[in-house]
Amino acid sequence: MTGSITEDSLLTTANHDQDVGNDLKDGFFESSHTISQLENTQDMELEQLIKSVQRMTVLYSLDNRDWNKKLLYVIERWLLESTETILTIFYDCNVLTGCLGFPVAPVLDLCYFIRSSNQNFSVDTFHDLVHNGTIHDDVDGCLLNVLEFVYAPVFRNFKEWGDNVKQRFCTALDKFLAFLTGAHFKMAGMTVLYVPYVVKQIDRESISYEREFVKNLEVIAVSWATQIRTLLNDKTLPVSNEFISVEDEYEFWLYRFEVLQGLNAQLEQADVQQIIRVLRNTHSVYIKQIDELIYESKHEMDEGMSNIKFLHLLMNPCAEMDLADSPVFVSQLIPGIIHLIRFIWLNSETYNRRDLITGLFRDLSNQIIRFCTEITNIDKILSGSSRFGIKMCNMCIDCCLTYKGMYDLMSKEHGRINSEYGWNLDNAMIFNHVDAFMERLNDVIDICESMIVFGRLDETESIPKPQFGGTSGGEFETTSARVETNFLATLSALSTDSKELILNVHKNEWYEEVIKYRRTVQSMEETVQRLVSNVFQHVCNIEEALESLNILLFYSYRNTIRKTFLRQVSNVWVMFANEIDSTSQMLMDRSKLHESWVPYYASRAIGYQINLERLKWLRNRLNSSEWLPNVSEASIVLIKYEVLRKEFDKEIKKIYDEWQKNCCTLNQKLDRNLIIRSKKKKGLIECNIDRTVLIICEQAEHFERLGFGVPGPVRKIYEKHETLRFVYNSVVQVCLNYNHILSALSEQERKLFRALIQACDRKIAPGVFKLTYGGELSDAYIADCAKHTNKLQETMDIYKRANLHVARTCEKICDTPMLKFNFTGAVIISLFEYQMTNYIRRVTNVLRGYYNTIIDLLFAVFKEFQSVIDDGFTRRPRDSVHSDSLLAWRILKRPFQHTYTTYYQESRKAYLTLHAARQ
Repeated sequence: MTGSITEDSLLTTANHDQDVGNDLKDGFFESSHTISQLENTQDMELEQLIKSVQRMTVLYSLDNRDWNKKLLYVIERWLLESTETILTIFYDCNVLTGCLGFPVAPVLDLCYFIRSSNQNFSVDTFHDLVHNGTIHDDVDGCLLNVLEFVYAPVFRNFKEWGDNVKQRFCTALDKFLAFLTGAHFKMAGMTVLYVPYVVKQIDRESISYEREFVKNLEVIAVSWATQIRTLLNDKTLPVSNEFISVEDEYEFWLYRFEVLQGLNAQLEQADVQQIIRVLRNTHSVYIKQIDELIYESKHEMDEGMSNIKFLHLLMNPCAEMDLADSPVFVSQLIPGIIHLIRFIWLNSETYNRRDLITGLFRDLSNQIIRFCTEITNIDKILSGSSRFGIKMCNMCIDCCLTYKGMYDLMSKEHGRINSEYGWNLDNAMIFNHVDAFMERLNDVIDICESMIVFGRLDETESIPKPQFGGTSGGEFETTSARVETNFLATLSALSTDSKELILNVHKNEWYEEVIKYRRTVQSMEETVQRLVSNVFQHVCNIEEALESLNILLFYSYRNTIRKTFLRQVSNVWVMFANEIDSTSQMLMDRSKLHESWVPYYASRAIGYQINLERLKWLRNRLNSSEWLPNVSEASIVLIKYEVLRKEFDKEIKKIYDEWQKNCCTLNQKLDRNLIIRSKKKKGLIECNIDRTVLIICEQAEHFERLGFGVPGPVRKIYEKHETLRFVYNSVVQVCLNYNHILSALSEQERKLFRALIQACDRKIAPGVFKLTYGGELSDAYIADCAKHTNKLQETMDIYKRANLHVARTCEKICDTPMLKFNFTGAVIISLFEYQMTNYIRRVTNVLRGYYNTIIDLLFAVFKEFQSVIDDGFTRRPRDSVHSDSLLAWRILKRPFQHTYTTYYQESRKAYLTLHAARQ
């Protein structure tokens, strides 16, 4: 029914052009002018056809300004290409568009033009050969309107058909229109009865009761009965999901009431009543069925109104449940809702059946499940909020358990109060979804715990990456990292593929997914258990064990791993118990031994105290580890520690008592001179203190630190302990310095230093003959002794260094050659004499330098002894002591004098020989 510009018209025009060409074959310009006119005619005809398409296009909100060149080009193609049968014009994204065919994307409405393939038409035949129309997105409605209001009247008024053919066709048409009407409005949720247009046009007074007419009305009545019966039997609640809530139940009855109300309103319309009256007057067999359905529809409408009235009581509390921000608030609403459902059960004429009340409670269960599913927010949980997931799942589980508990309690109470009705409902039907949902929540909790244990995903705290010490620490860290990587991959798969299945109790695919997940987690648990065992195989003491437990603590959040963790905690307490036993046994074995640098009694007491402090530190370390879980061995070991502590305290007290008994009177031991001459080594001195005094004072100091008091006999001396220690150390230092000086001097050197030694002895003499440890001691004495010993030490050091330097200088003198010849063979005597003279002069200068050095050293030593020598000559010139000193001084100079004299004689002899040779 479409076409392009007709070929016949083009052929006619061509023949006419040929005739004109024959007549004017001599006029070339006239022929060209004719061809131009033909082209203008074709263009004008094409333009008229395009305008016809534009005028026939009917679309919603069509504006002449929306026509564009692209669309006009499509229309022109359709007009010129006779093989294209369909042209459609429509709005695509608010742009007027056309295509040769139907659009591939949905549109609101379109205008179509249809022609037969290869069909020719002109401007005059365009409207006869082309069919056009407009359809919108309600295709069924468009088809119904066209058939009912355009074609049906034409078919019914067509006169050329016979009565029999026409009757059969009209009957089939009415059946089709009735079906199409029902199907079209059913998709909109309505039930619309089809009334033939012919019946609407017939006057009520002129209705005929012809058999064929009545038969047609009976066909209509049968379709009505089918529609009404389908509506009345449709009591199943259609919802998009399978969690039917109380609100969905209420909405369903509102919808059912509206549909029944619309149906009853149609049944009361005049054209419907007219058909019913005809059927009743003709005693049709279908009238009884129609009357029963009309009565039942009115009864169902009244029932729907009653249900709406009672179900409306549940809307406010259910709306509050949907708006709640916590499952705790939902738990507070449940008792009121249960009371309202019981009220509906007892007072409603429709909802007094147990199956309907069971359905209401099941709807309430579904609403609780839906609320908990929304508030749990599985996307947030799987993205890393493990603590949030555990908290929300536990709250939802508590809410479900509260619901079940309240239902059980209130059902028993209401059944006891109103025993006539009782409370005999199908609890399995009510709570099977709730039980399944709680199981799913437990699965989510298990996933959250695994996120903390294996993935270190905890939004409340930062779990550090496990870092193990020792040679195998790197291997342990690699194992832990591999477990974490595998779990994160598993969690990512769950988040991608299964997050929609986890809390949906109607999807059984989750059971397969959770089985695979549990197998993976079980493998990880076994790996971690082996890791824990391997870590503790390398633990050597309690400190390392506690450190390892702290590193592995987050693994203990998993119940299966917690058993292994608790076993290792028990082993740590056993290690502490073994430490207690070994310490006790060690002290028992060493009861007769003590450290050499600590007195006997103090050593034993300190040994007990140190080991007790060490055990106490370990005990405190274990007790202060608040993160350490409690085990049965802990209390036993702590009791054992307390027993050992008491025993150690008793032993320390026993040792103190023994020391106190062995302490004697110490006053006599202090009546000793500070210094005594050594009996074993002549000339040396020794400290004359009684060592037991120091030992007792030292032990008293240790016992005082241990918290014991100092006995009375010891206290007086102990109060002077610091002074005694200072005196003892000072005297020992003086003795050491004095003995060091004398030990470094030979017998002859002691004679040289006798005066200085005796001067030092005079300063030390008070400590040898007068001063005691029990008397008052001035610091000036110690300082004076130290000063003289230091002075004597300095003099001796100067002497030793000078003597050593003099000896080395004398060796250099001996090693210096007097004659040295740098030529060979015979030389001139004058040259020989000149070289010898120069060399001897140089050597003499060197020797003079050595001599001056020795003189300086001797003078430096002499200055140290000058005061003693001067004192000897002025005060006691004939004193034997000074005579010995002078003798020693001569002895000291003798090696140098001999060396220098020998050297001088040799040099003189060489010089005389050289002079005689020159003569």
